[in-house]
Amino acid sequence: MRSEPILKGIGICKDFSGVRVLHNIDIEIFPKKVYGLVGENGAGKSTLMKILSGFLQPTEGRIFVDGNEEKLSPLKARDKGIILVPQELNLVDTLHVYENIFLGEEITKGVFLDKRKMVSAANETLKEIGLDISSEELVQNLSPAQKQMIEIAKALVKKARVLIFDEPTSSLTDEEVERLFEVIKKLKENGLSIIFISHRLKEVLRIADELIVLRDGKKVFQGPNIDLSEKSVAEMMVGRTLEKMFPTKSSPGTGKILEVKGLSTKDGSVKNASFNVFEGEIVGFYGLVGSGRTELMEALIGLREIRNGEIVFQGRKVRIESPDVAKRLGIVYLPEDRKTGGIIPTFEAFKNTTLMSLKKHINKGLINAKSELSTFGRYIEEFDIRVRSPFQLITTLSGGNQQKVVISKLVETKAKILIFDEPTKGVDVNAKHQIYEIMRRLVERDGVSIIMVSSELPEIIGMCNRCYVMRSGEIVACLEEKDLTENNIIYHATGVSV
Repeated sequence: MRSEPILKGIGICKDFSGVRVLHNIDIEIFPKKVYGLVGENGAGKSTLMKILSGFLQPTEGRIFVDGNEEKLSPLKARDKGIILVPQELNLVDTLHVYENIFLGEEITKGVFLDKRKMVSAANETLKEIGLDISSEELVQNLSPAQKQMIEIAKALVKKARVLIFDEPTSSLTDEEVERLFEVIKKLKENGLSIIFISHRLKEVLRIADELIVLRDGKKVFQGPNIDLSEKSVAEMMVGRTLEKMFPTKSSPGTGKILEVKGLSTKDGSVKNASFNVFEGEIVGFYGLVGSGRTELMEALIGLREIRNGEIVFQGRKVRIESPDVAKRLGIVYLPEDRKTGGIIPTFEAFKNTTLMSLKKHINKGLINAKSELSTFGRYIEEFDIRVRSPFQLITTLSGGNQQKVVISKLVETKAKILIFDEPTKGVDVNAKHQIYEIMRRLVERDGVSIIMVSSELPEIIGMCNRCYVMRSGEIVACLEEKDLTENNIIYHATGVSV
């Protein structure tokens, strides 16, 4: 006999400024199940979850908890055991672990806080989820994965019954993802319901018992995770057939545009790195967290001090001491975190595109906004950037559209080498496909070279002509296209056969 749903929504609709973003969604969440929630950016995933956790009220529709109709607020949802673990974790770095776990739920003894009881209870909860740290540790000393576990501990202290994870693996290593999945499986066995929101379809298909697919604010699928593939789920998300995720690779030129010899950084994060890049080539860099791949890219553009080594660009030995020097040479960088290093959040979308090439748009000492808008309009068409207006703040765009704006900013510099660090991180499957197509056009049509740092093996294999693998700050392998397999890459990244 099937149990009753813990949480149920009927006919959920939501309007923002008169625009309907959720359309008549029915949803049921049962105990002891993991639900994978997927959809493109803007499909309505976060809006729906905020409604189910009380942070937003539906425009229309009804919500039931344990069969009783409820009007949820965040506090009431929490009291009912419905807890949202956001992508941007809500922890206070300057407080201890136990203080974060019991924040707002402090145990008291008379008028005083009972630290002893809180520390003891926090340690028990940490043990329950397999986190081997002291609850008296400062949160600022923890890794992203450990902080994620503290959020889970907070939820368990609040007697969570439905845990909603929003992109929980976005900043975790493969090993940390495995540990998180073990915790999720244990929570499910203990009776909890889990809603797992992610763009990483491979992970969703591994962990979920059921899938819920949203497209354009409508639920287009909810059913068991049986005989589903990344391709079939992606096609439900975008509403069309995806014949091929990666474009056909082009053949690079024979001339070396960049040669790096024996590069080491002063801080020791990169040791004796040597590699080269050919004209019109997409060359990948893969490595686990701490391998030095991002640090090497930062050294290349003058963000990290070099102890020794040589950089030869277009046949000439160069010294790069700042990103501005790198840009003047023709090397530009898309950082891993576009929110802190890629966009200016207080600027409109069009101004983010022209930011690095502003001199082109200055006439008699004044910025020519008409010229800027014309340039942005060209990229709207070429890169399919979805905006209501060029004057929209960049932060109001979806992740995929933000990333396309950042790429347009780099392309507009007319650089010869584009360094992309995790170019598809946090973007949906359709935007990924579009970014891959943009990269292909850039190398084929414009003859640029792209260095792509990525944690996603399928895109390394699908996009790159060659791949350098790093481990402990050193380049340990250069794999040609014919040798690009997951097993090969992982073997060199870890030193362990798989």
